[in-house]
Amino acid sequence: MITRRTFLGAAAALAGTRLAWGEVPSLPLAIDTLTPDGPFFDPREAVAAGLSAAVVDVRCFPRNFANATQGLAEWASAFEREGSGFLKVLKAVDVEEARRLGKLGVILACQDAAILDASTYSVNDRNLDNLRFFHTLGLRVLQLTHNDRNAVGDSYRERSDAGLSLLGERLVAEMNAAGMLIDLSHCGDRTTLEAIRLSKRPAAVTHAGCRALFPTGRNKTDEVIRALAEKGGYFGVFSMSVWLTDRDKPSVDDVVDHLDHVVKVGGIGLAGFGSDGPVLFDDTPPEIVLQGHRGFYRRNQGLPGSEREPKHVTVPDLNTPQRMQVLADALKRRGWKSDAVEKVLGGNFLRLFREVCG
Repeated sequence: MITRRTFLGAAAALAGTRLAWGEVPSLPLAIDTLTPDGPFFDPREAVAAGLSAAVVDVRCFPRNFANATQGLAEWASAFEREGSGFLKVLKAVDVEEARRLGKLGVILACQDAAILDASTYSVNDRNLDNLRFFHTLGLRVLQLTHNDRNAVGDSYRERSDAGLSLLGERLVAEMNAAGMLIDLSHCGDRTTLEAIRLSKRPAAVTHAGCRALFPTGRNKTDEVIRALAEKGGYFGVFSMSVWLTDRDKPSVDDVVDHLDHVVKVGGIGLAGFGSDGPVLFDDTPPEIVLQGHRGFYRRNQGLPGSEREPKHVTVPDLNTPQRMQVLADALKRRGWKSDAVEKVLGGNFLRLFREVCG
């Protein structure tokens, strides 16, 4: 059962207390399913604040083969450092091992299959060889497209969506065989639905919102939510308020609104949380963040995801290492039972990760 007592580590973090390695945190399982970050923060803060593991989008921009290799190398060094507080997660059992050791489990991810390089599908399997190479380096989650069309499929932001390419269809099969989780968060509707249909294993939307509540191409339709649920997949609601609400001041309750809708359409076994923010917090002044996102809006005005000028970008309540406690409290205020809260905080994603990755 989740109580405020189980999150005492959060208060300890605020007070500057650090867990000793080997100390077992008395915390419920909590997994943030999308955090763009590099290995340059103190994982003890994350663990003390209640986080068990995170799906970490490796630092590499633009996302290409060379940059992804370098980003994974940064994490390899972090895992190997003496006394490292990070533990590389390859299988579900590694999440439990990280909790036992008082370390932060890191599930390595990349948000763009463009890292597999330009398509060579018509003449050789170079792209698939690159996929296997990244798998040996520990990559376990790969998003088929990010904001732009690539050789695999179409993103949400394109004017049209042709669905998966021939390479994309083959990539889905190869990821199934390798035991890698297919992420569809930024994919266009047709690309998303085709990947769910073709995949032999459950797929994920690690970070998005519900289009029925906030009509933007960046969010997912009820059709997608149902398709994911029918295949045993996962839907993580993000804290990107720009695509959650039109209210002047967003809050964690906007995230709960979208979680309520995911459960209404797809069931309690589908829902989770992927902040789409750094593991601990983003210390960039909010006005600078908003300025940057308004620049994105002006560049893409009228395209899916840029239908209206943003008033804000992220939910302030959740820009904290204690975001999982904040979310748990908000869910319970809404009347969610403890077992349902535990599923959203990490149980549903761990179930999916076990089924896909072992």
